[in-house]
Amino acid sequence: MSRFAIIVTIKLKPGSAEAFMPHILANAEAAVRDEADCHLFHVMQAEDDPDTFFFYEIYTDAACLDAHRETPHYKAFHAAAGDLIADRAIQRVTTINPGNIA
Repeated sequence: MSRFAIIVTIKLKPGSAEAFMPHILANAEAAVRDEADCHLFHVMQAEDDPDTFFFYEIYTDAACLDAHRETPHYKAFHAAAGDLIADRAIQRVTTINPGNIA
């Protein structure tokens, strides 16, 4: 069975990484902990640009991503960190080897 996933690239306003970090980490932790259909949420930071982040998120299906965006932890993240984001790109993908996903 395949799984729905997204790869997100976030470009922050210059110098915002330190303020952004606790909000995205809390959101990622809560998503995996509290959402049965969020199977993975990795947060990565570019080595050459601390204001560039990447997220790799895996959900049961696309509807579960929509549900994620309605959760209290996502709304809290967006309210606290949304103004720090300069640009966002989302690539929707399907995992083809979901056997190694919890």
